[in-house]
Amino acid sequence: MRNRILVVDDEEATTELICMLLEEEGYEVVTAADGEAGLRAFFSCQPALVVLDLIMPRMDGWNLLERIREVSQAPVIILSALGREFETIRGLYGGADDYIAKPFRNAELMARVKVALRKTGAPPRVEEQYRDSALLVDFPRHQVYLEGSKIDLTPQEFRLLTALIRNANMVMSTDQLLDLCWGSSEGGPENVRVYVSYLRRKLEDTRRPQLIETVREFGYCYRPPGG
Repeated sequence: MRNRILVVDDEEATTELICMLLEEEGYEVVTAADGEAGLRAFFSCQPALVVLDLIMPRMDGWNLLERIREVSQAPVIILSALGREFETIRGLYGGADDYIAKPFRNAELMARVKVALRKTGAPPRVEEQYRDSALLVDFPRHQVYLEGSKIDLTPQEFRLLTALIRNANMVMSTDQLLDLCWGSSEGGPENVRVYVSYLRRKLEDTRRPQLIETVREFGYCYRPPGG
């Protein structure tokens, strides 16, 4: 499987150039034009590496880097017009693996991408399916089967279920779920509560143990049957 790289930058010309350079080297590229879209893309495509701008609408790169580091150690290269020493140090201490100032040299960017990927070894395998005794989830096809029967989920319900089962047996705070599934905290915990209730109606009944556990005053946890 080719390495998948996520490029998050609101400058269309820059994004097109980076995509061209990466694709010429055989990488698979996913793009996002703002921080919130970048967070959603990060969760859905599970990239081997992120190339990240800092000054973007909706959610800036500093916040996006923080959210990524809450859930993943995938390498992050900051690519920004903010080239002062202060920003570089802030980015590296904030969890970035490298920091490149714009305008950048094409060959240097490609070299740093390869170095960052080499440090991580083989890219983590992206699981295309999840299975336990109750559920089968096919991530690429957005299909969910409950005890062998297909159930229909809305896109938002599917994103929430994916976030929970990819972190099975781990308690996810409402803020984490909002960031991962909505891309922001807009709407607050009520959004999560409502969609958890939708999922429960479709996944749970008196024949099955509770799959989604409520952890009072914190968040939710997916508990696989027998897990």
